[in-house]
Amino acid sequence: MINVSSEKKTTYEEDLEELTRLVDRIGEEDCPVDQLEERVRRAADLIRSLRERLSATETTVREVLGGLEDHEERDQ
Repeated sequence: MINVSSEKKTTYEEDLEELTRLVDRIGEEDCPVDQLEERVRRAADLIRSLRERLSATETTVREVLGGLEDHEERDQ
């Protein structure tokens, strides 16, 4: 299994592409059990990482937009 934290920094899009490829491979009928386990673990790691990135981005966007609203209210 690959440790997500020890890898080079990847983009959200790169991780999403890797997850998509893994899901396709997991769905193959001839996927060996040993590879299936490794792929499922990697997919789970990627899903966790992608969720964390989305959550962090959502928080940042809300803070930025909230700052704009506060600024607009003070200007009025």
